[in-house]
Amino acid sequence: MVKPITKETLFMNCMELDFATKVELEHWVATFEDRVWTDDVMKDLSKAGLVRRTVAQVWNKQNHRLTSTFEYENEDAYRACQKIIDEKVMPKALANYTVKARNNRGIIIYDYRS
Repeated sequence: MVKPITKETLFMNCMELDFATKVELEHWVATFEDRVWTDDVMKDLSKAGLVRRTVAQVWNKQNHRLTSTFEYENEDAYRACQKIIDEKVMPKALANYTVKARNNRGIIIYDYRS
C-alpha cells in the first residue's frame, strides 16, 4: 500500500559529497555536527521548514562518498533554508573541508512507507 504524500515532505534535495581520501571523509563525519551543522543551525532550519536531514555513507562504490538528503515542507521552505545554509553553513564548511558536492533537487511524486 502506498501512503499519500503529506505536508511532512514535498520538496527534497539529495546531495552527493565526494572526498579525496577516506581520512577526509572520516574527518567530516567526526566533526560536521560540532563545526558546521550545529544545534542552533538545525533549530533555525527546522523553523524555516526543514522536515528531515539524513546523511549516509555510500558503500557500493569505489570512492569516498556520503549522501545528504534534505526534506522540506515545500519549495518556499527550501528557499528559506537555503538562505540559512548560505549564511551559516557554507562559510564554515568551506573553511573546514575540501569536498566536491553535487545537488539534485525535486518534488516528491512517490513516497512508499510501510
